[in-house]
Amino acid sequence: MTSKWVPLEASPDVFNEWSRSLGLPDSPLSFQDLFSLDEEFLQFVPKPVKAVLLLFPQRGKLAEARKEEEERGEGKWDGDVWYIKQTIPNACGSIGLLHALLNLPSSGEYALKQDSPLIHFKTASVPLSPLDRAKLLDKADFFEAAHTVAAQSGQSAVPQGEDVDVDTHFITFIEAENSKGEKRVVELDGGRNGPFDRGLCNDLLKDVAKIVQDKYIAQSDEINFTMLVLAGDQE
Repeated sequence: MTSKWVPLEASPDVFNEWSRSLGLPDSPLSFQDLFSLDEEFLQFVPKPVKAVLLLFPQRGKLAEARKEEEERGEGKWDGDVWYIKQTIPNACGSIGLLHALLNLPSSGEYALKQDSPLIHFKTASVPLSPLDRAKLLDKADFFEAAHTVAAQSGQSAVPQGEDVDVDTHFITFIEAENSKGEKRVVELDGGRNGPFDRGLCNDLLKDVAKIVQDKYIAQSDEINFTMLVLAGDQE
């Protein structure tokens, strides 16, 4: 029987607390709010941008449009990224964080702390299928503990896990190379069949902004969207 986790609040403070407790260094990266998709505003987001997270309403016209994309066979990915299926209810925020953090470089200034819980989990999960990674995650007590602490650190009242049902969903966008060496925008959603190729990547933030405008906001009957970036520390 899988766990049921309290959904994470879409707050940079919550995401940073969760991530730093499990292996994200105090600098030079942090999760930050993205308040606008206006190109002029995007210029002020600190560099580099390593991941963009989107929280959106997964219902109605938008849900149908996303389903039809996969039914048409669009977005097939042929590169190497770390991806996990979501089988734990209400854990889409943590799945989104894992997709952002476990696709960071393995070494250098943007890498996770060596010998951290996240590094140990990634090492154990790399040989596994996305579904078996989910099974491993469900057995990893420290993930659920970190999730609970982070959820309780938000500004909103924390609902009781078994009584929670949410209709919004987190996904993550990263830049990755496909088998041809092309830089692509890859959408990572544990609810999809696998990583989804969103096209050439020239500037991750600007490219994702256009994708969200065209493929999400324009196809939704609602305006309940929240975005975060994993980017260079703010000055």
